Amino acid sequence: MKQFRLWLIILFIAVSSSIVNSLLKNELQTFEVGKFEFGKYDDFDEALAKGLTYDMNKLIYTTRHDGVTIVMYTTIPDPTEFQDDIEFQDKMEALVVQFFEGNDEEGWELLGPRGWTHYENDNFTSYSTFLREYDDAGNVEHSFNVGFGEVNNPEIDTIETKSHHDNTFTEATMIQKGPYRYYFQIGEDAVVRGISVNGEIVDQQGS
Repeated sequence: MKQFRLWLIILFIAVSSSIVNSLLKNELQTFEVGKFEFGKYDDFDEALAKGLTYDMNKLIYTTRHDGVTIVMYTTIPDPTEFQDDIEFQDKMEALVVQFFEGNDEEGWELLGPRGWTHYENDNFTSYSTFLREYDDAGNVEHSFNVGFGEVNNPEIDTIETKSHHDNTFTEATMIQKGPYRYYFQIGEDAVVRGISVNGEIVDQQGS
């Protein structure tokens, strides 16, 4: 009888252990699947609708570089954060550049910095952001800078940028969005200048 009870106890422990292991395995698989899906969006339209850090007011420009889709848009920040900044309240719009990786087959994921920039300038604004992404082994996967801004002076025909190490300027992409104009450039932009249609320098920022 004692042997029979001992056998039952051993059998109960074995079955319980098997059930617990099975549950743990299922929970682990569910967690891994959930983690894989976290932060991903089925298509690019959903990524723009749900994945941007800030609510998009206007989509200004999209382009693809180094396997990354770059989105430039405007947002209207919470006005209560700027109660003492009368100049900012007059405009109430900030310019944002953000980065996505993926495609409609495998999904889209937001990368990199999550901030917006804004300041006023009668000629043009000059902002800069960068993307640095590493793989699981610590190797650099994406590494590049983006310069961008809004062109306010109608006398400016083109925007040119260069790094401290460059001897020549590179013309930036100009974007017309309704009555507003913007520029976009991939690469270091330590020096940015606005050029008139006659080739004259209207304004230069950086040195």
